[in-house]
Amino acid sequence: MKKLILTSLIATGVMSAAHAATETSTFQVTAEVAASCQITTNSLAFGSFDPSVGTTGSASLDVACTSGSSGTVTLGSGNMWAMSDGTNSLNYALYTDASHTSVWDNMTASQTVTGAGLATPSTFTVYGKIDAQPAAKVSAGYADTVTVTVTY
Repeated sequence: MKKLILTSLIATGVMSAAHAATETSTFQVTAEVAASCQITTNSLAFGSFDPSVGTTGSASLDVACTSGSSGTVTLGSGNMWAMSDGTNSLNYALYTDASHTSVWDNMTASQTVTGAGLATPSTFTVYGKIDAQPAAKVSAGYADTVTVTVTY
């Protein structure tokens, strides 16, 4: 009887192995790398100055974009800005060059960034200038906010 059971098990196992089949298929794996940019800004602080003379200052912007992408960096919406203390204003301008000849605005000047990758940001210097404004009122609280836009 043991021999019969053992023979049956072996025959069943052999038959199962003889009838085993496999099927294979494939599937694709895909991805897209979306363009993206990150902006890191630093404040432009003119500090104290003589309003009969004016002053200059600068700040840096770091723009990092996805590798292979490019974009345009623009500032503000005009070519003359004004800081305010809530009551009084103080005009200033922003430039793309240290000699203050190329105004940086959305209308006429921009900077181009090409994506070397997010780990390698492009650094841009914003040059600011306050021309002499003898009528400027004394205040320690003049401030403004400039919007930096990267179009990519």
